[in-house]
Amino acid sequence: MSIHRRRTLFCYLMVAPALFLVLTLGVYPMLDSLRLAVLQYDLMRIPTEGTPFVGLRNFETIFQDARFLQTLRNTLVFVVIAVGSVIFLGLLIAQVLNLEFPGRGTLRSAVLIPWVIPPVVASAIWMWVYQPDRSPINQVLRELGLITMNIRFLTDATNTWGWVNIPMLAVSSVRVWNGLPFVTVMILAGLQSISSDIYEAAEIDGAGTLDKFRYVTIPMLRPVLAILITLLTIGGIGHFEMNYIMTGGGPNNLTNVLAVMAYQQAFTLFRFDLASAISSVILVITAIIAGLYIRDRIREQ
Repeated sequence: MSIHRRRTLFCYLMVAPALFLVLTLGVYPMLDSLRLAVLQYDLMRIPTEGTPFVGLRNFETIFQDARFLQTLRNTLVFVVIAVGSVIFLGLLIAQVLNLEFPGRGTLRSAVLIPWVIPPVVASAIWMWVYQPDRSPINQVLRELGLITMNIRFLTDATNTWGWVNIPMLAVSSVRVWNGLPFVTVMILAGLQSISSDIYEAAEIDGAGTLDKFRYVTIPMLRPVLAILITLLTIGGIGHFEMNYIMTGGGPNNLTNVLAVMAYQQAFTLFRFDLASAISSVILVITAIIAGLYIRDRIREQ
């Protein structure tokens, strides 16, 4: 066997365990979920009716369900709030951390703290922070005279502004807090790759701070921002933990997202067919987003 073939075989052997895990834990469940989506897979009816093929009937059922349509809307609102906020804050914080000042290393390390806290633990912490009677946020707002009644961060179903409401903002803020370190580190790495000569040339041309940010920083960070927005959007559409732990989709379905609704259909109502149909919607949306990103990358090459 030639050296080239041995090296090729060695590479395949090194990749094989990871590929096996991806196929077993990722691709196979995804394909099986698509299979269940076209069957009648109701655990309560399987003993008497089996699992007959029903085609697209499960998709018709969910798209005729007002609760599903509200959940789909909630998911999009959640993604817009979380992704927009975390990118905006990440840009600001990364700009500060990119400056030279005493204690910069310590501050950079402190920014990473939310990243190492598991989402389940973060949800439990913020559930305590958002408790109406014990919330330090409410206490501060009362001391400042800004509120007279405690804000019910996770249970207020009355104060809504269009598609946005207080519980959705509260849950989205935890998602932003937990994901901010990752975004900040990625943007900071992108900032450090920009040559200082470019900024000096912009200053010679009379560019101010905002002009340099708009015409130099943002264009140079475009590849980093593109991959961040893509990853965060895909993750947001399939997000589950915080919405399920903090509100369970409530109150009145105001914070329910597609992944939580799929879980509810499967393990509460035992409708694995409808759960698979909802999961298939998540798959289609995320595939479209990934496809658009790949097409954009190919065009730039």
